[in-house]
Amino acid sequence: MQLIGSSIATSVVNLIVFSLIPFVWWVFRHRKETGFFSWIGFYRPKLKSGWPVLILFALAYWFFYNFDYTRLINPETLAYLENSEKVSANAFAGLGAAAILPALIQNFIANGVAEEILYRGFLCKRFCGKLGKTKGIVLQAVLFGLMHNALLLLAGLHVGLWYHTLMFLFTGAGALLLGWLNEKIYNGSIIPGILLHGAGNFISSMLVAFG
Repeated sequence: MQLIGSSIATSVVNLIVFSLIPFVWWVFRHRKETGFFSWIGFYRPKLKSGWPVLILFALAYWFFYNFDYTRLINPETLAYLENSEKVSANAFAGLGAAAILPALIQNFIANGVAEEILYRGFLCKRFCGKLGKTKGIVLQAVLFGLMHNALLLLAGLHVGLWYHTLMFLFTGAGALLLGWLNEKIYNGSIIPGILLHGAGNFISSMLVAFG
């Protein structure tokens, strides 16, 4: 129960923090034009491209998700991360089925919904509107990768430049694919990105929980 409560609290905080800037921006600049959820892309997804493009995306994401970048990490750094209480996924380590509900809450809401609102719902759409879709998707991916570098620094994790580089490339690539999925394949809806983002994180948590 304590872990469930912690996951709920984390989700609420993340939703507030990641939604604050988009909501304030909408209130002052777009409130009279459209509703907040429509403005950030929280609406029913509709396939915009053909099935061959969706299949190509699925293959690209499969290779991305199954690429084991931990093989490139120094064993000492990897052991340090696996034993650190500052790594959120480690809270589920060895819990088995007891980790399912709190992991669902944290991965789909605290990570999936909250992060997608800010990065693909707010930043990506603003950048795409100003710079075009390709440049907008790339720029939000760069910022998403840098955010994860910043989180490592804020957590006080001493992982070195190489790990920071890998983290930037891996999370940035994920953000690139999610931006492509929402803007190029679907109709600008962030719901496909939320589901894929949350599912990817949830599977990673389950590997830790049952590993």
